[in-house]
Amino acid sequence: MYIYTNEKKLKKNKKVSKYMTLICFAILIVGAVSAFSEQYFMWSFLALIVGVFLSQASIAMTTRWGREPSNNNILNIKLKGLSDNFSIYHYMDPVDHLLVGTAGAFLLMPYYQGGVIGYDEKKDRWTQKKASLFMKMFGQESLGRPDLEVASGLESVKSYFHERNIDFPEDRIHPVLIFLNPKASLDPEAKFKYDTIPLDKLKETIRKYAKDDRLSTEFIDDVTDKLPLDDIE
Repeated sequence: MYIYTNEKKLKKNKKVSKYMTLICFAILIVGAVSAFSEQYFMWSFLALIVGVFLSQASIAMTTRWGREPSNNNILNIKLKGLSDNFSIYHYMDPVDHLLVGTAGAFLLMPYYQGGVIGYDEKKDRWTQKKASLFMKMFGQESLGRPDLEVASGLESVKSYFHERNIDFPEDRIHPVLIFLNPKASLDPEAKFKYDTIPLDKLKETIRKYAKDDRLSTEFIDDVTDKLPLDDIE
């Protein structure tokens, strides 16, 4: 497997996430200290509100960019052993992690949320049970709307291929939601809309598609020739 990573973009955003965390802590500390003074009580209240909201943004940035080992390294390790018919692109347009090979194109979407992950077909909503309420509020453990993220990612990849004159079959573009947290588990009764897997099932999932009708190596070579090495900063 060939690996391409926009290291400059990764390092820059790691630095931004670190600074955001420091600024967030500073604001929260100033707010807490100011609360002991009647003169600055209102400013303390505002600082704490700003600090809480900023902490959410900071945690999201750290989860995406600042966590060690980084998401790209985790995915590389788990995909080690795939043939040279595969190439993976990290932190380039159009999505953070795109794997392309004879099995198809895969939007690899890592999540670090914990708890029991499920999907409610009737409500068309993802569910997250047994996760800490405290962590949901302050640890960015709320699952949110992966379906909206998938829809946006798929549209971005399709548009990107079109812009580069890549006639990639749309039915061979697959989102894969990967739960990295060892405390996460998947509801065995849930019927997920997309491939939703624990990290250890990643290579197995890719190889499952490789057993179906494979795209030709000539076609994949043509695709990768048009993909985003020039997007590396």
